[in-house]
Amino acid sequence: MSFIWTQGKIVKELIVVFAVATVFFGCATTDPNELVQMDPVQKKAELYYDYGTNALVEKNYTKALVNLKKAIAIVDEDSRFHNNLGMAYYFKKDLKKAIEHLQRSIEIDQKNSDAKNNLASIYFYQGKYQEAETLYLEVTKDLEYPKQFRVYYNLGLLDLKNNRKNKAISLFKKAIAENKSYCPAHYQMGLVSFSSHNYHQAATSFENASFGTCAADPLPYYHHALSLVNLGEFGKALIKFEEILEKFPQSKQAILATRQIKSIKINKLRGNQEQALQYQLNQIEKKMNKNRQKEKNDQPSESLNF
Repeated sequence: MSFIWTQGKIVKELIVVFAVATVFFGCATTDPNELVQMDPVQKKAELYYDYGTNALVEKNYTKALVNLKKAIAIVDEDSRFHNNLGMAYYFKKDLKKAIEHLQRSIEIDQKNSDAKNNLASIYFYQGKYQEAETLYLEVTKDLEYPKQFRVYYNLGLLDLKNNRKNKAISLFKKAIAENKSYCPAHYQMGLVSFSSHNYHQAATSFENASFGTCAADPLPYYHHALSLVNLGEFGKALIKFEEILEKFPQSKQAILATRQIKSIKINKLRGNQEQALQYQLNQIEKKMNKNRQKEKNDQPSESLNF
């Protein structure tokens, strides 16, 4: 199961980032001043909760599970504890217990939008689209929820799944309006534009998707290059394909990029002197920028005077 219906590392990255971000932002470490004011039992539970939450962020899911179970054994009526324990079970691939604890989290606190968001996402993976959509829509009513851009994005994916493309586009735009740097939404906008042969918009969207958490994935770069090919910008496309070989030499996209480079050089640039010249100029500019950056990095940092 995946969040995005395309192959590649970006799918796995989005699933993990979504869940960890929910834990990290939704459940911060307990304030030491608050711990001082707690009774010993509550204090002990909060410490186990903190250990478990930090372990989740560090991706040590066994340690997270052990500590969060200890927290709940002491205090069972805390929505935060059940939300994070649910995510620990999710990462340990026990979806049944993950769902049980997320449901328990919502039962304790009907306003826990993190738990609703997480549970909706698990339903999404299971193909329970109606249940997922119902929960996501509930979260959109929480006007103080700081991660609405993720909810709009997830709803957009559901609309794509149900062939409601225009509605999906509207939701991806909402996600971007809430968080302009949210690269998954830019990536989906690029895919929709590319499928509609709007290659100018696709190129812009894929370029925007090459930053943030998606910067370590070759898919946005590759689709950006393909968009440039369809626009007839062969020189720029070559530069982008070569960037894939440089940044992601072991990826599937690197193999595809190598084929594209060969095809463009043989079939496109050989008879087009203007684009061939532009490609050479782009290469020179790229090398100059690299040299400038290297010189900047090699300069000794100035000492601070107090």
